[in-house]
Amino acid sequence: MHDEILISEDAFLHRMARLRNGVLQALALERCASPSRVGSIYSGCVARIQPGMDAAFVTIEPGLQGLLSLAHPQCPASLRQGQRLLVQVTRDSVGDKRPQLSAVLGLPGSHLVLLASRQGTGLSRRIQDPASRRRLGSLLAELAAGIEGAGLLARTAAADAPEALLREEARLLAVRWQALHAAPALQGPPRVLVQELPFAQRVLRDLPGPTPCTIRVADAETAAALRSWCAVYRPAFAPLVEYAGGSVPLSIRRGVDTAIESLLQPRVALPSGGSLIIEQTSAMTTVDVNTGAGSGSSDAALTANLEAVAAVPRELRLRGIGGLIAVDFVSLTDSAAWRQVLDALQPALEEDGACGRVHRVDPLGVVLFTRRQAGAPLSELVRGHD
Repeated sequence: MHDEILISEDAFLHRMARLRNGVLQALALERCASPSRVGSIYSGCVARIQPGMDAAFVTIEPGLQGLLSLAHPQCPASLRQGQRLLVQVTRDSVGDKRPQLSAVLGLPGSHLVLLASRQGTGLSRRIQDPASRRRLGSLLAELAAGIEGAGLLARTAAADAPEALLREEARLLAVRWQALHAAPALQGPPRVLVQELPFAQRVLRDLPGPTPCTIRVADAETAAALRSWCAVYRPAFAPLVEYAGGSVPLSIRRGVDTAIESLLQPRVALPSGGSLIIEQTSAMTTVDVNTGAGSGSSDAALTANLEAVAAVPRELRLRGIGGLIAVDFVSLTDSAAWRQVLDALQPALEEDGACGRVHRVDPLGVVLFTRRQAGAPLSELVRGHD
């Protein structure tokens, strides 16, 4: 299986695409003119408290406020207008919604995450091998003991990482944590204190799954900077980074732009001839499952539904769709067949990582669940791009 990462940009968009045997598996986009703030830490000032919303509006930059939920148990008690505090952006502004903030700070690395206000350690649920969990648990307990006021979480990538690399990453995170608290953070105007990584480094730091076969970068300067960064923070990736020049843009040459165009269309073809119709509204996203023309048998309905179970999480992930999702499956009269669909759905949603559990199953075949919205959907990111 050929697994490759493509990183490219034009005057409008940064792009990261993961292809396996030429098929798009993951996609990340960012507007060049408005980089994501997610992960950045700010010295903020409480602008006003909204008791009815159990939230506060916090100024993080001149003219920009974020929304801080007061319901989190680790949120400072008794906030007041004008109070200064450190906050971290957890979600970019989407549409007319303000950036979402958290008072619980985290410093992510490629293999570990330093979590403020949390003592001890934690392991990614995706690390399932008992021996790996024991090894990492013991090592993290030792490393976390030397970090005052914070704990450590092992990301999935830590499972196969050498001990020396984890120790060095923990040291670097501790240095950053100490520097953050040594600075006069709560003096002066609201401002950014910890800026997130550039797009290319960020997507490789957070890249899930196995190590790819190659990482092709369209820009020579970006490729050189990425190779240097990987040598320190993701050594296994450094020899994989290569400059992929050419007169035709990389995203066009490898079919990424064509794939993006198809993701902007409401109709998704299913292998058996059926289809999905995906429609977004301000309140929710609806997915209508259809069988192929003239296929009215129960077997055709079950086949279309099972194909939809596999396709829906992928389409939501690639399109960057979050919020409330309603999937209208093809009606099934056989209760055993309907149970087969539902039994396949929950594991498919869990594999996505951002989807919650099924909230409701309607007798008519409508299933409701939610998906975490981390940023602007694909349709909004490419709006206005020629």
